[in-house]
Amino acid sequence: MAQSRLSRIEVFAFNEPQAVHHGMIASESDRYGILKLTSHNEHSWGACIITNNAKIFDLIKWATFLRSIRNCQLDEALNIVKCQSMVWEPDQLVMVQMALLDLRAKLQGKFLTGHIQLDRLHVAVAGGNSRAGRLYYKPSKALSGMSLQKRSWPDWNTAELMDKSIAYFSIL
Repeated sequence: MAQSRLSRIEVFAFNEPQAVHHGMIASESDRYGILKLTSHNEHSWGACIITNNAKIFDLIKWATFLRSIRNCQLDEALNIVKCQSMVWEPDQLVMVQMALLDLRAKLQGKFLTGHIQLDRLHVAVAGGNSRAGRLYYKPSKALSGMSLQKRSWPDWNTAELMDKSIAYFSIL
């Protein structure tokens, strides 16, 4: 698993929130993103709001930060995300962490995405050594132990996502 490399990074932009964006606070003019990471025969997902009230939006420019993890091993990509936590936007950081942790879990035979909870940490005024966000696993009380191991994000059809999206960007 430690030698698994990211073989493809895909970003889809939408004008309307998709099911995965449920609960994200947004305004009417916001755009929504879904990130798909691929390694070997597995893929994982992340999501965030990618613009706030922007009339003109360039997905390629927005997604440039993802080039830093292109073709990286998963552990290396997670380390890059950790190092970039003060540079990347908090939503970008959470989206990539979510997808990388999901991919690592899948490659280990686990499916944990349904239980990733996001906890935003506030940057301390003194010192400024806090990270912009942290991911941790928190099992849902509503799910039985059996479903904890099998739950994952929907296995979306890439062609269908491309049809629904207003923009698409892929990094090989």
